[in-house]
Amino acid sequence: MKKVVRREFLRIAAAAALVCAAASLTGCGQNVEKLVVGDWYLEGSDRLRFTIYDDGTVNIPGTYGTGKWSIVNDNQLKISDFYGESTVLKIEDIDKDSMTCRQIYDGREDEETITYWHSAEEAEKH
Repeated sequence: MKKVVRREFLRIAAAAALVCAAASLTGCGQNVEKLVVGDWYLEGSDRLRFTIYDDGTVNIPGTYGTGKWSIVNDNQLKISDFYGESTVLKIEDIDKDSMTCRQIYDGREDEETITYWHSAEEAEKH
């Protein structure tokens, strides 16, 4: 009898672990989408590089019109300007303050990482 109870307990525990793992994986893209919204300043500069809005649009200072953005492949930020010219950034780390990424050129990742900050003050510090 104890073996049956133990097996049932292990089955329930395994099922719960799978549900938790699946839930955390499906939530990743949504968290990234929420975290990318806002102003972004390049590390070492107080100049605004782009502003991402939650409606899927992006403003890039110094360019004409409003562009679009999206998260592709769960970890790549695709930013397109008004004319459709796109930049793809592979997000390696993101939190409420900063985003570290690598630019993708012709399908290849740049070796150097780029860090953006939500505030000009933080960007200048680093």
